[in-house]
Amino acid sequence: MSVAGLEHPTSPDAFEPLVDALLARVRERGFSGVAFVRPDPFGEPGARLVQALSSPALQAHAAWIERATPPRDQAVALLPIDALGEEGARRFGGLGYQQVLLVRIPVLGEACCEFWLLSTSAHVRDEHLGAATLQLLRDWPAWREALRAAVCPLTPREREALQAVAEGLKGAEAQERFGYTERTFRLHVENAKRKMRAANGSQAVYRAHLMCGL
Repeated sequence: MSVAGLEHPTSPDAFEPLVDALLARVRERGFSGVAFVRPDPFGEPGARLVQALSSPALQAHAAWIERATPPRDQAVALLPIDALGEEGARRFGGLGYQQVLLVRIPVLGEACCEFWLLSTSAHVRDEHLGAATLQLLRDWPAWREALRAAVCPLTPREREALQAVAEGLKGAEAQERFGYTERTFRLHVENAKRKMRAANGSQAVYRAHLMCGL
């Protein structure tokens, strides 16, 4: 399994048990490969990063998965491999996959985390499709927490300060809520902006939503 990195250390251990458990359950439903893809807060709008893959064979295609553009007009879609285009069909067909279940979970606005469940079968029964989808949705809170643990560079106080910015609180109001001085509040906001590589508080809040689940 692979975990994508940023400029700070990440924790693959946060995802390994989740990937293993998910794969064990959905394999019974006809799916034998898993990819977890998240928004890239520092990339162009719509850019994505592969966060976890279930096998070394899939890892060889991580860069292609990040830039792939399968149909995304539905939150849940079962697609034949050729719906991924000629290159996708060649890459995944070469691994024996015939279909992909794409499940998209909104995290902020139009930005979504994506699960790709890959099947070597040309036919997936409707009840197996529904069960696999419900499994993902049920487990989403654990995946979200693992993502925060793996990639969020903010301290609890910095997350707290950005949450206050998101709510429109001023320094004095933040001081009343959190109990530290206005100067300390501003320091936490500035540190958070630096870590988020943000030009302003609004951009820092947006990126922190994507990475840290404010």
